[in-house]
Amino acid sequence: MARDLQNGPAQDKRNETKAASGGRVGIGHPTYGEVALKLLDNGYEPLPLVPGTKRPCVKAWQRASIGEAQVRSWVRTFPNAGVGLRTGNLVGIDIDVLDPDIAHQMGQIVEDRFGATLVRVGRWPKRLYMVQTATPFPKQKIRGLEILGQGQQFVAFGVHPDIARPYYWATDETPLDVPLSDLPFVDEATCLDLLTELAALLPPIGAEQRRSRKGGVSTTGTGPTRNADGLVIDGRDGWLSSIAFHAVHDAVDAGGAIDAGTLADRVWDQFAGSTVLTRGKQNGRAAYSPSDALTKVQNKLSLLAAGRLPSRTLPDARPVEVAPSLPVEEARQLLADTIGKFCTVAEAWQAAGRTGSAPRVGIRATVGLGKSAVSREQLLALQARLKEAGLPHRLLVFVPSLALADEAATGWATNNVRVAVHRGYEARMPGLRQSMCQDLDMVRLAIASGQPVFPNACMRRGGGRCHNFDLCAKQDNLRQTETADIVIAAYDNLFTGLSINTESVALMVIDEGCWERAIKTVTVGVEEITAIEAHDEPRMLDPAEEERAWADLFGMRTLAANTVRANGTVTLSRQQLIDAGLTAEACREAAALEERLRVDPGLQPGLAQAARRRAKELSQDANRSLRREDLFLALAQLLEGDVDRDGRIRLLPPDPVTKAVRVQVMGLHAIDESLAHLPILHLDATLRPQLAETVLPGLTVTEISAAMPNMHLTAVQGSFGKSTLVEDPKASPDENRRRRNRLQECVDHVRWEAARVSPGRVLVVTYKQIEPAFAAIPGVVTGHFKAIAGLDIFRDAALLIVIGRPLPGAEDIANLTSAYLGRLPEGGYHRVRRSILMRDGSRRAVLAIEHEDPDAELLRSAVCMDEVIQAIGRGRGVNRSAANPLEVQVLADEALPLVHDRVVAWDSLVPDIFQRMLLVGCAVDSPADAAALHPGLFTDDKQAQKVFERTGFKRQIPISNSFREMSLKSARYRRQGRGRSWQRVWWIKNDPLTLKERLEARIGPLAGWCPT
Repeated sequence: MARDLQNGPAQDKRNETKAASGGRVGIGHPTYGEVALKLLDNGYEPLPLVPGTKRPCVKAWQRASIGEAQVRSWVRTFPNAGVGLRTGNLVGIDIDVLDPDIAHQMGQIVEDRFGATLVRVGRWPKRLYMVQTATPFPKQKIRGLEILGQGQQFVAFGVHPDIARPYYWATDETPLDVPLSDLPFVDEATCLDLLTELAALLPPIGAEQRRSRKGGVSTTGTGPTRNADGLVIDGRDGWLSSIAFHAVHDAVDAGGAIDAGTLADRVWDQFAGSTVLTRGKQNGRAAYSPSDALTKVQNKLSLLAAGRLPSRTLPDARPVEVAPSLPVEEARQLLADTIGKFCTVAEAWQAAGRTGSAPRVGIRATVGLGKSAVSREQLLALQARLKEAGLPHRLLVFVPSLALADEAATGWATNNVRVAVHRGYEARMPGLRQSMCQDLDMVRLAIASGQPVFPNACMRRGGGRCHNFDLCAKQDNLRQTETADIVIAAYDNLFTGLSINTESVALMVIDEGCWERAIKTVTVGVEEITAIEAHDEPRMLDPAEEERAWADLFGMRTLAANTVRANGTVTLSRQQLIDAGLTAEACREAAALEERLRVDPGLQPGLAQAARRRAKELSQDANRSLRREDLFLALAQLLEGDVDRDGRIRLLPPDPVTKAVRVQVMGLHAIDESLAHLPILHLDATLRPQLAETVLPGLTVTEISAAMPNMHLTAVQGSFGKSTLVEDPKASPDENRRRRNRLQECVDHVRWEAARVSPGRVLVVTYKQIEPAFAAIPGVVTGHFKAIAGLDIFRDAALLIVIGRPLPGAEDIANLTSAYLGRLPEGGYHRVRRSILMRDGSRRAVLAIEHEDPDAELLRSAVCMDEVIQAIGRGRGVNRSAANPLEVQVLADEALPLVHDRVVAWDSLVPDIFQRMLLVGCAVDSPADAAALHPGLFTDDKQAQKVFERTGFKRQIPISNSFREMSLKSARYRRQGRGRSWQRVWWIKNDPLTLKERLEARIGPLAGWCPT
């Protein structure tokens, strides 16, 4: 070959197409009569094409034997025909992409994989690469990308029907110079891998559809607008500049002298062949001309000379780091040793009288490794030793939900240990719909006014008590938790505290990540900042001192309100506060005054209804004061910081009903003071130290990763976000129809996979809104994001399919970043190429959605990626054996830090018409019979015929990938009537007789039936 791996395909050979003899051809390309025999000698199978088209001149060309006799016959019959090459042993990698940057980058990937090869160009920047295979395979396709295999053909020499210009070869050589045997070798698997990798560069489908709805047709989503014929109609100046950019780069790659005039001629030729020139430039006067091409080329050459011409080299996909893994038994031993060391230190801390800092240990360990079981065993042993020594021995265990608390209680229970699940006032009684507390009104008033619940709603020493006290389920629960050896509670109690004596508690165990529960959001109306409480109860013993305090506080309230109003409806500016004369010290003093001057709402257990109305009013005043206190503390924090806007304080748009302007204050709850001094053992499969530190400062983290050789992970590339699958009332009917269709594809895929792995179970984890769509599929159980962490009931699933990922919206990710990390993120979501680790040690490029801001990306990963990893963990891959393997499919644009076995594109996995027919009973190779059998799939036999043709179903099983094959039953049948031919039917379930009866019920009596 004339090029090496460093040289890209030159896009400059259109006018250099040569005839077989080396001379130029009048019609612009070699004809079939001139080159067919030479191509045959070089190992190709040449086909005559109707001049000016891509269509062969002959019928049944797919099955024809193309030898010397046949070629000579065609030469005599079609001497002036165009020239096509039939694929089979020859393979064409067709990049049907109109974005020149993407097309070039895809070409780089092809050449990096297979080396330099022949490249044919029709409508630039589309291109086709030629390779060979020893074992022919069917066509593979993903959107604008196609691997032309068995039974296909492409134009080698001819005139492109759309632009009326000859195809050309971007290399110095053509198939006339390079035999088939000299082309790079490929096989079906490597081509499918290549197709998936190339598809990672394609823009999202939604971008294309949005572009087309605006009146243009574009396969790039980012390039110029094209008409229905693919010609550029808007963005023409940028298109001309892009052509010049690539022409200059091609010339540099080719080496040798660069002539601006020659390049300009080529640029103009490509521009004129791809652009609508019937109207003038943007100013509407002058028309585009070759001088415009020359200007663009000269500009690019000037940049090149100055060293400022941007590179077009595809950047390497950044590798996703995968933690080194240990064999399972070694990992379990390390886990046991780490927990054992924590127990030793915690025991010593208790024995020393709780002096010094208590140990805080975090363990990030693979899901299923046994964190809970190992910790229970060692902590129960520690508890026994502490109890025997007369030291505090009770354990607090915090889990994500009450459902998991009940599950955990079973694991902790032993003959000698009392276990209780702490249930909140509003929690449901076990097995009942009734709440634990029967006077929730008083509970809510106490919480709203910042008062402790028990003395204000349940019982006050020396005072009254709730009229339900003696029969209260919540009081029974409090008594159980006060005497239990182990108390299990939901995460929220970390921040609210528990109604138990923590001096008797030895340590806390936090199972799974708790950081997401720490976020605190307070909203204050701007008018509420200066609201005056309508009551006269004294707050201080000295009236004069109280009057001065009120004056100072109202002055600060007014200043804060005016400053907030002046800031506008955006995040609050630190400079705005400084300019207004606010200081951190003054804001903290105002917060302290809010606390000192806060009204006592007069709550007490069993409060009469008449008194409650007044108590409710006072509680609302107290609640406003609490929210103002939070605002002042946030203002002080902003003033003490070093950024102008940290995002924690922002003005919201006016309320649509009341028109009131509100201030939103975001922050984090701290661990309750009664718990903060205790030792902490934090067990979390997705623990991220930077986020855990915001809630559990001082945490020492150990990471333990176990190998999972019997979990087989497949990454499925495609769009599976909520905006792709979940209908939206605000979306257009066409958009919602598209989402329904995509969801139906996913449902069909799950149904197919469930049939494939039957009688094994399939677990589907997806969005809550679409979970019901999968629930009725036999053999399938479902779960949704944010409701599956810690659950152990799916450990026997044969296949686990994750569809989508919980991606926060732009405002949500900004709120999270502001609350946890104290800064507003910059930029937004974008698509990136990442390389994931394969089981053989190689790397594969995939497409993922990430945030441009590193801090926002940390939060996005914790929300999205970690939830997907938690979902995968439900299958307990670490505990699987060769006899009980686990298959996992992740349908999401997420690059996971796990070992992968396969990467496939959704287009290659989505069930085809053959599979869809099988899923509803049987598949037949007759379009007319298919329409009669499956009215839900086809409207009539003509539409069925079109579907068969479009999907390539030509009376044979189209499933070529062994992963998708199933044990099918089949039969030949013939309908009654003269001239009826034999057809074929395939099915998965049912016996032949039952299938025959079903066929006859739909299409009438059969004249012949032969099961095979």
